[in-house]
Amino acid sequence: MVLVVVSSPKGGVGKTTLVANLAVALRRRGRQVTAVDFDSQNALRFLLAPEHEDDFGIARCTARGLPWTSAVVAGRGGVRVAPYGEATTPERLRMKDLLEEDALSEALSSLMRSDDEIIIADTTPGEGRIQQRLESLADLKLIVLLADAGSMALAPAYRDGLLLRPITENPTTFGVLNQVDPRRRLSRDISEFIATHAADRFIGIVHYDEALAEAAARGESIVEAAPQGLSAGDIEAIAGRLDRLTSREPVAS
Repeated sequence: MVLVVVSSPKGGVGKTTLVANLAVALRRRGRQVTAVDFDSQNALRFLLAPEHEDDFGIARCTARGLPWTSAVVAGRGGVRVAPYGEATTPERLRMKDLLEEDALSEALSSLMRSDDEIIIADTTPGEGRIQQRLESLADLKLIVLLADAGSMALAPAYRDGLLLRPITENPTTFGVLNQVDPRRRLSRDISEFIATHAADRFIGIVHYDEALAEAAARGESIVEAAPQGLSAGDIEAIAGRLDRLTSREPVAS
């Protein structure tokens, strides 16, 4: 199992939409992919399994001592989805208490179908106990930022400014700069700054594309709905790099 954990310092950065599209793009590359939603907003299922009407998810499974496989549903493009699901406040708090690192690792492993399978986890914005435990288990971590003043103001403090520090070893944490709009000066300046000063820390950028939001509103992935679009190409490029970074197969010289 390969665990990819996706986080963000604040909400509204398009993290869940990115997770859904990366999951489909990785599946299109032949990887087995399970997307797991750790965000109580329960939004991932609307993007990957819009026809699924059952509100059962991993939160209620955890609180009731049931296996997470009970919550797994078939999603877009052959991706499996383990939604957060509906949960009461006591169930959400019990989930946080029960999912210590060993229990979390066991629950994630129960979803595995092959050693090379990618589990991509969508997390709650900000920082929390489950997110910290997930990241301690992760093979790869992605931090999603917007090309705006709000995200850049948080970047020096989030993860102790990791994304703005020089790389001194093989990194396991990468940034994704989302919704880059070259028509806007600030957006353009931020993307140029990242390209100049922190390119190695960022796995890619995703350009602003109205088609991405339109596809999400229809419960579709952009890589399927508009594969020739600008953002689809960006997401495919990031998925390609993720595929190479997480592959258990030796890379041919």
